[in-house]
Amino acid sequence: MAMEITRRSLLNGILLGTASMTVSPTVLSMVGPNPSIVRLSANENPYGPSSNALKAAAQASNKGAYYPGKIAAELMQMIADKNKLEVNQVAISSGSNEALSAAVVGWGKEGQIISPSFTYDLHLGYAQRIGTKVLRVPLDNDMSIDLDAMQAAVDKSVSMVYLCNPNNPTGKTIDGDTLRKFCRAVGKKVTVLVDEAYNELTDNPEYTSMVDLVREGENVIVMRTFSKLYGMAGMRVGYALGRKDLIKKVRNHIMAWPNIVGLAAAHACYNENDFIEYSIDKINQGRDLVNEVFIQQGIEPLPSETNFVLADIGRDVKDFEIRMRQENILVHRAYSLYPNHLRVSMGKMEDLREFAEVFKRVYNS
Repeated sequence: MAMEITRRSLLNGILLGTASMTVSPTVLSMVGPNPSIVRLSANENPYGPSSNALKAAAQASNKGAYYPGKIAAELMQMIADKNKLEVNQVAISSGSNEALSAAVVGWGKEGQIISPSFTYDLHLGYAQRIGTKVLRVPLDNDMSIDLDAMQAAVDKSVSMVYLCNPNNPTGKTIDGDTLRKFCRAVGKKVTVLVDEAYNELTDNPEYTSMVDLVREGENVIVMRTFSKLYGMAGMRVGYALGRKDLIKKVRNHIMAWPNIVGLAAAHACYNENDFIEYSIDKINQGRDLVNEVFIQQGIEPLPSETNFVLADIGRDVKDFEIRMRQENILVHRAYSLYPNHLRVSMGKMEDLREFAEVFKRVYNS
């Protein structure tokens, strides 16, 4: 009985937003960023999850002894409806990374995966470790994805082409119609996997997205996540959109079920337009501030339509990142291909203002 009362008290405390509930300081110290550190090293959205998502998560956690049930099917239907697809054209995963991994493993059995040399690649590394071959194509001189070179690399040894649009870590967006032309042409030979983790943050998400090609039945898979716009990186919910035969293949290689808490939160906030607008506005404000900081120091950042900014700071980021860390500011570690390029992710405005002061001091010292 005492245990049941405690669980109910905790749930009520979360739902009502009271300060009276007790949570172990040890537990709190193990989740999220250290409160004494400004973490701008991961592409998180600190303004989420929304209050509705948190309430739904709290209610769902009280059913944590059970497997998710129909909430997954309900969320899939919501996603299908919003994107004008059938429900069998949607697969839910534990973060988009799991669906990405499932896709490159599934297609990797049939041939090589072509990818830009500088892009999000955790799933590609996973696939390589279990035998998939990945061909990495260098970026253009302006750090854009070289679509012509990627198309030219497609031959009978290739099964899939992977693209992240907007690209991580450059932040650059491929023009929507340019990418459509590429997908239609390459899709006649191999499947095109388009990672749209940041699509909802672009200036024109519908134009930039390849979901319309999915509706047309093209040989294209689109991946999305609740980690960025919705601020749910720790709750691990993502999804894939594609032709039903492609989605069946992705689903057959997904290894784990999404968790009940993340599903409930995603269901609660997927169509929460007020929070979506608020989230986008805050991210845009933060990006403007970071761009201004760079420009004030004579640094030209790459154009970004994401929740991060990449810039060549003209010096070794490995050493610079250490110096920033000594000032309690975490920025992304150096990239081997571009050792002078620094990536800064968005935080809350007060964190970014602190970053601005520290960056100027460290950069000019």
